[in-house]
Amino acid sequence: MNYFNYFTEIEQFYQARRETFTLLSTLDWVLIENWKEQGVPLDFVLKGIDRAFSRARRKINSLAYCIKAVEEIIEEQKETRVERPELQ
Repeated sequence: MNYFNYFTEIEQFYQARRETFTLLSTLDWVLIENWKEQGVPLDFVLKGIDRAFSRARRKINSLAYCIKAVEEIIEEQKETRVERPELQ
């Protein structure tokens, strides 16, 4: 996947879950860039965003609200790989 698609996929998914068109903030773009540089797979980010929205009790106004959920997905995937190394 190219660099541009990673950003646009996350932006579009976030907007769809938020159910309103909103431009991402500069900080949100930096967050996406950090995930990209850390090698976080796109599907982990999307799962994290989905989880954050599923749990939210209030309107989410920033992608930063999803950080904890994305980190949880990353940890869960690490544990899954440790438990089942034959799948690597």
